[in-house]
Amino acid sequence: MSFTQEKETNLHNLPDGTICDGCDKHCKLGFHHFAALSVSKRTEKLCCPTIDGQPIKRYKGKNGEIFDATQKYYDFTIYDIRYAKERINELAQKIVKYCDHYKQR
Repeated sequence: MSFTQEKETNLHNLPDGTICDGCDKHCKLGFHHFAALSVSKRTEKLCCPTIDGQPIKRYKGKNGEIFDATQKYYDFTIYDIRYAKERINELAQKIVKYCDHYKQR
């Protein structure tokens, strides 16, 4: 019972942290980085949140609107990487509340 949005049943709120408590699965929220070719055929460094180890590059928000969850990043210092991971974690906290299995308490 990992992150899904097939039923679109939860579009609610989430606590802070790196573990979801919206259901009994307690999915871990994380960070995934990867490279992709841009339209101009240049390699771009991208990152996106993960939920239960699954990279979330796009997600559905309220009313089924589709959002891009990927963010560009460059050669960061250690401080910048920590900041990027915090931003991605905040995005994961926002996304996870739309999971079909997420329940309000």
